[in-house]
Amino acid sequence: MQKFFILWGSLLALIIGGCSTKHYRVSEPKIITLKTPKIKFSDTGYIRHEGESVEVELFTAGVAVEKISIDALVCVTAGCMSEEAFVKEYLYPDYPRDTMRRIVLGQDIFGGRGKEEMCDGRLFQFIRNDEMDIIYRRGKGEIYFKDRLNSLIIKIEDFKENNATE
Repeated sequence: MQKFFILWGSLLALIIGGCSTKHYRVSEPKIITLKTPKIKFSDTGYIRHEGESVEVELFTAGVAVEKISIDALVCVTAGCMSEEAFVKEYLYPDYPRDTMRRIVLGQDIFGGRGKEEMCDGRLFQFIRNDEMDIIYRRGKGEIYFKDRLNSLIIKIEDFKENNATE
């Protein structure tokens, strides 16, 4: 009888706590392009966030194909890992651990190094050394990150439906 209560108690705890879905304050459709060592993707998706918690859900032909959740851990279809491990495995080992989170949120990377503001309000960061050649641009409905030396591209654009009356 005691095993019965332990089993049901564990199941109830899992249902109530472990399987709860995170609710994000902001959920926006985007056109997302990712070219990293582990992900090659270009189609529609959703960027969801609440504070520093971020979720990128990728769709192909209307079907969800990948989800990247960044919170205390980074979770992808293959499993969960620390932000540092994610950046080393999915981006480049010498990037700061919060690089992916900051790019998706459109925040400064590398502590704002090489940051310039253009007259149209867009922000640019240029980071160049022997191991990376990064251009990072934000504004006007677009986030664009490219590291030419390491063949990385992350591009996030506002989703605009074509309107026949325009």
